[in-house]
Order: sequence, then structure tokens, then C-alpha cells
Amino acid sequence: MSKLLSTCRQWLRRAGAILVLALPGLLAACETTTGLEGEREVNKVTGTVYVDTLTVRTSTVLVDSVVTSSSSYLMLGQYQDDRLGTITARSYLRLGLGSSAFTPEATAQFDSLVLVLPADTYRYGDTTRVQHLEVHRLTEALRPNTTYYAFNSRAYAATSLGTRSFRARPVLGSLCIRLDAALGQELLTAGINRQLSTDGELEARLPGLALTPSAADNAALLRFTAASSETALRLYYHLPSAPSEALQYSFTGESGARHFYQLQTDRRATLLSSLTATRQAVLSARTAAEAYIQGGLGLQTKVEVPYLLDLKNLTGTWVLNSAQLTLETVAGTENQYLTAPSALTAQLTDRGNHSGAYLTNLDGSTNTAAYARSTSIKTNLEQGSYTFSLTHYMEAVLDRRIENTGILLAPNSAATPERVVLGGTKHTTNPIRLGLYLTRVQ
Repeated sequence: MSKLLSTCRQWLRRAGAILVLALPGLLAACETTTGLEGEREVNKVTGTVYVDTLTVRTSTVLVDSVVTSSSSYLMLGQYQDDRLGTITARSYLRLGLGSSAFTPEATAQFDSLVLVLPADTYRYGDTTRVQHLEVHRLTEALRPNTTYYAFNSRAYAATSLGTRSFRARPVLGSLCIRLDAALGQELLTAGINRQLSTDGELEARLPGLALTPSAADNAALLRFTAASSETALRLYYHLPSAPSEALQYSFTGESGARHFYQLQTDRRATLLSSLTATRQAVLSARTAAEAYIQGGLGLQTKVEVPYLLDLKNLTGTWVLNSAQLTLETVAGTENQYLTAPSALTAQLTDRGNHSGAYLTNLDGSTNTAAYARSTSIKTNLEQGSYTFSLTHYMEAVLDRRIENTGILLAPNSAATPERVVLGGTKHTTNPIRLGLYLTRVQ
């Protein structure tokens, strides 16, 4: 029997599937240490033990902002979030000349100036409420060859060039906003005078446009297509010799265009008001036993098991069969308008909360947890949750191949505003759960 057991251990080590742990201490008496208590022996014949009382510490971390100037989208809108504060999305764009310089005839007469913004189907927030789009003239140009992040902004004139009220319905299509006639006449006159032959000449006269929501809006965030010929500032005019023939020229979002969007939050009246510095963490004990994730704002959840190495206080030679971490969404924090991310990924982190390598499973795949709905153990109600297999990660910690400094959880797509509220260890209805199965092999 001892020979067979030895052979099994060697095979398991080569496969890398589980880690054999030398854990001194007294298992039979279920001796406890800080963070490790209440072990339950599941199978007295095999000596399998299930541990579900290791301390799990969660916190909300503000990580680096995401790049938005490389996105194919503009984002706009504002909504009031009970946990995260007022979420606001603004966009900044510089348009370029069309396929040729703008050189209208000297007798051309101005009709109208219209900004056309094609919307895609993405929505986040309440699409039944009326919201507003304001267009402002940039006073600060978008610099060439510059990376812009979600926290960046550009200065713009306080007076709007035009506004449009709408509901962000899925069938919205394109928004058309009539802009100030004075700007249209200015562009037409410049074209007549042959002063709009290059993108540089256009930028000198019109550095760009800022798209902003109304300060009082509480509705939805939505996206517009940025780099497209359909994204255009259309100038309509006619010639006195043919007054009924409408002519137009389009300054487009294609060649010569630059753009990015800004996503920010006012957290001053929230439990996260103290979260102001990059890589700062706020413990869930200070945020009503909740932790938060929102990709666009750079909010991630840090998970730590500070007393994991206390497993070495158990006696004998043990195998870690599995380790599962389940995080439930807090009841009442998600609905049809505020959906949770479809999946979360896990990354290694250090004591300074820097993002490290992605966690992998035993087969080398990225450690990802898909959003699922299941019955909550505490409430017996259907609740959203994410379940990670942490066997491979904990084996590495216990084998001292990596430090026990925790992991960071983030949405699969960092550039979108889906957010999720996760219950921490002390949460009364939706606590985090970590379960370990250990088997005695000697």
C-alpha cells in the first residue's frame, strides 16, 4: 500500500495538478489559529477535510486609468449611482476634411450646420429617461500622437453650439444636432477664401468639439461611432443661381480626425470618498462590507487570504484538492439598466496594488469567472455571482513560488462602464465564500 501511495504522489507532482503540503500541528483535535477555525471532517475514511472559515479580506482599489483614444467609440451620458456617485461621460473629437478641400463658389450662401453622430446599440443606465447632448467648441486642441486616458479632458467654451434632447432607446440610430449658424457661416466664409485646404487650417479655426451631457441628467451612458464617414459635421449651402438645389460639405471622423472619451465620477458623497490616489485601497470594512468593480473608472476588487499559510499548522501530509472562491453581487444593486460585467478576470498583485500577470488555470488558460445566477445560501433567493477556481493559485502560494499578496479582480473589458457591487466576508446577506478541500495522504 505504501508503495502504491508513493507512486500516486509522484504522478500528481509531475502532473502539477495538486500540491502535497507538509502541515505540522494536530488535525484530530481541529486546533485553530488566527483566520483558520471550524474545520469539518467530511470523510473519516479518507481523511478529507473541508475548510470554509479562512479569513478573506476584500477592498476596492483605484488602478491606472484606461486608454480611450484608441477606442473606436465616443461615449456620452450621466447617471447617479448609489454606490459610486455621479458617473459622467464626455467625448472630445477633432474632425478632418473630407475627400477634398472645402472650396465653395464665391457666391455660396449658408443654410445650416448639423453634427451627425451614429449611435451603436450599447446602453448603460435608464434608457426611459430624457437626457441631453450639448455640443461645445474646443478651446484646446487634441495633440497629435498623444495617448488620452479616461481621466483626461480638453478645455471648451462654456456656451454650447447646440443641444439635443433624446431618450437612449436601442432604435436611436443617429443623432442630428443643429449647431450655431455663426460657426457655419465662419466655415463657409473660410472655404470661399480658400482657407480650408488642409486639416491644419481647419484645426486652427475649429480645434474640435466637446460632447457633454446636461449637468442635471440622470439617465444612461451610450456610445457613438467615432472613426467613420457617417460621423460628420455637415455644412449645407446653396448658390443664388440655383436656390432649390441643396449643396453640402462634410467634415468627417475619418482622415485627420482625433478623439477620446472621458469617464469620471464624483464620489464625494459616497463611502468611497476617500479613494483619491492611484493604487490606493479602501477596505470593505469601511464600505458597508461591500467591494466595487467598474472598468472605465479603474475600480477593481482586491481579494486577500492573509492566513492561508496557517494551513501549515495542520499535522501530516496533505493534498489540496480544490479551492473555490464565490463572490455574490449585493441584492438590489443590479437591474435591467445596471447590469453586471459578463465575466471577471483575476490578476496577481503586490502589496502596492500593482497589476501583475493574469492568473491561469492548470491547463494554462486565463482564470476567468463568468457571471451566473444561482440560489444564494444566505437568502435562498436567486442572486448574481462569480466563482473562481483558486486551486492553482493557492498551490503556488503554499509552495512559496509566489507571495501571498492577493489578487485583483477586473471586468473582461476595461473600457466599458459596467459595474458590480460584491459582498465582503462580513456582509449579512451576500458574503464572500472560500471553500478548500484537503485530503490526508499520510
